[in-house]
Amino acid sequence: MATVVEDAPQTDLGIRTLIGGDGVRGVGALFVFTTHACLLADPIIDNNLLSYGWAAPILGHIDLALSAFFVLSGYLIARPFARAYVTGAPQPKIRPYVRNRILRVVPVFYLLTVLVLLRFGLDGSLETGDSAPEAKSTWWQVLSQFFFIQAQTGGPASIPIGPAWSIGAEVGFYVLMPFAAVAAFLVGRRLRGQYTRAAFALGAIGLIFVVSIALRAVDQYRFAWLTAPPAIMYAFMPGVALGIVEPLMASFLRKHARLAKQVAWSAFALGLLCAIVYTTSDYDPRQTPIHHALGVRAMLAALSAGLLFFGLVVLQIGTGRAPRLFSNKVMLWLGARSYSFYLVHIWVMLELDFLLSNDQSIAFRLAVMLGVGFPLTVLSGALLYRYVEMPFLRRKMRTTQHSPTEVAPVASEPVR
Repeated sequence: MATVVEDAPQTDLGIRTLIGGDGVRGVGALFVFTTHACLLADPIIDNNLLSYGWAAPILGHIDLALSAFFVLSGYLIARPFARAYVTGAPQPKIRPYVRNRILRVVPVFYLLTVLVLLRFGLDGSLETGDSAPEAKSTWWQVLSQFFFIQAQTGGPASIPIGPAWSIGAEVGFYVLMPFAAVAAFLVGRRLRGQYTRAAFALGAIGLIFVVSIALRAVDQYRFAWLTAPPAIMYAFMPGVALGIVEPLMASFLRKHARLAKQVAWSAFALGLLCAIVYTTSDYDPRQTPIHHALGVRAMLAALSAGLLFFGLVVLQIGTGRAPRLFSNKVMLWLGARSYSFYLVHIWVMLELDFLLSNDQSIAFRLAVMLGVGFPLTVLSGALLYRYVEMPFLRRKMRTTQHSPTEVAPVASEPVR
């Protein structure tokens, strides 16, 4: 007669799917689009929002949305490793991780890069006529785009897909994550208890956070350095830290829903305060882009996004809900398509800029950018998502569902 072995009680690791995650991406996509629309609506290229008067500081700071993208990636990418590390479970396998990262990022990025190169050429312009050799990207600058290091190599051909600098930063984090995980698990084997392992990890994360921000001052005005992994890694650390602490607080928060709600909204308020201080700490919009944030401003940008996602996770664990701003159908729909939307929006606006005259008012140009450019970007992003992203995402999801290394939360957590 076979012996029946009961399953061991499952550790409460936290949530499965972050309800408001796509919603945050959707709101962030709107902010980024607005900033770039305002920039391109001004025919004076180097004016950098100064034509908008009192609104310039506001428009120059809402790129804070990029910090939310980085923190969310830090949390989602590090979470399987963090949960296994804290609970003492086996380290997730690297091969499925690499495969899934490639399926998620590469196909649509490569397609857009090729199309942009064909449309804009090596000089990154729609203007006809021969460009001087120095105004064209070299072969190695073009090749670098396919290795996600275009921010470091530069070249005019990368301009139409310029926001891809943040994709390069994310890929840098993806590459470093498995190496950091191997080191953490080697140390973790010598540490006894979840809290001891978590404390060590949080100390290491804090050190990386501080050192990375300090390294930004080494070459504080050079874009290639400020977006390189050593100087941009701080932006992901609040999300990684959240992945570490989540398994430690999940069980308690589920039993204390009221407290979870209070903690969550306190985190939202503190994160908003950090965002306000970040916004008002530098009134010169020429120095405000988030990829140029230094010192305290860089710290505030990361902490504001970190507190936002801490609040979202705590609120969902305790109540199973998310704020309406991030859980409504429109923002969730847009957020799911935000990667394609983000990659294609500069192309759309450059096409409109080429059709518009520099003699037209900023108000008219901005109305066209928003009234025509936004629907075209949404449509383009939706088509790319449907026909390019989704086929590869389905393969990615099948891999994740059949992976024996994925540590699941408790069964009581509703799947969203």
